[in-house]
Amino acid sequence: MPLVSMSLTHKSICALLTRDDTESLTLLRGAAASADQFIRRTAVEVIGRHASGRNLSDAILRALADQSEYVVRAGCQVIEDWRWDAAHDAISNLIKSPSGSTRQVSIRTLGAIWRQSDFQPVFQIYKTDAETEVRREAAWTLRNNVSSADWRRLFDAFRTDALPRHRRWACDLASTFGHSDVVPFLNPLCTDRDGHVRKAAAKAIAALEGHKLPAVDAVDVNV
Repeated sequence: MPLVSMSLTHKSICALLTRDDTESLTLLRGAAASADQFIRRTAVEVIGRHASGRNLSDAILRALADQSEYVVRAGCQVIEDWRWDAAHDAISNLIKSPSGSTRQVSIRTLGAIWRQSDFQPVFQIYKTDAETEVRREAAWTLRNNVSSADWRRLFDAFRTDALPRHRRWACDLASTFGHSDVVPFLNPLCTDRDGHVRKAAAKAIAALEGHKLPAVDAVDVNV
């Protein structure tokens, strides 16, 4: 059957997963350029799962700039699954999308190909985005990718967050990265209205008792 005559249906595109040949890739490339946004989305999803799908990585990059948000989000999911760092800049642009759903998905994708420079823009989204689910996705991504360089800013934000889960995460951050100097900031959480937060705060304080700040060498006045 000539390639151009094959009907591009969701079923026929999905069936290409069972094939690993040049023709299947040619058909997927054509489907990814279909005039039908939902055919394009299915093609992108299948490319992401196809054994030789990375040979069509250019089609995935084009999906990130598609006019259809459904296709864009499908492309994001492929990037996340592949952990494809080369797409980092394209994904970092999508976290500013007008679509809340696309911002949420792209933030999650960014977490899979994280760079330390991503902290500030994602932290800003966590603090200011208009949509609750987007802010929560940003918080989750920050928590999973935080480093010793920026944990304190996240701790200070989480410990006063309205969501109990985020206050509990603040305790976890203190336990992982902190020293005894953060105990005064944990003490109020020991009387938090949420029992899980109180428990996490007490556990963090107990752990930090053995994490004293490094002593400063005394100055020898006789020198």
